[in-house]
Amino acid sequence: MKIKLVFNDWLKQLPSHEIQHCYNTNDGFNLTKGDFHSGTTFSAEIQLDEEQEQELTEALTKTKAGVRFIPVFWVFSEKE
Repeated sequence: MKIKLVFNDWLKQLPSHEIQHCYNTNDGFNLTKGDFHSGTTFSAEIQLDEEQEQELTEALTKTKAGVRFIPVFWVFSEKE
């Protein structure tokens, strides 16, 4: 399924595995100076079976009330 991957924000995972926002910090500022800042959009493709694609497509389609659901993904390197 072809998708648009919209970058949302940077988080940091501490050695304790706690997740924290890093905006308004030097690290957060430095991370957003490049192409990876809120709203940056990339073309991507994900591999889904038919059932998964149907489920995701239905969730992404606006409801009659004009509501749209927005999934937020974390991206990790396969090298880790």
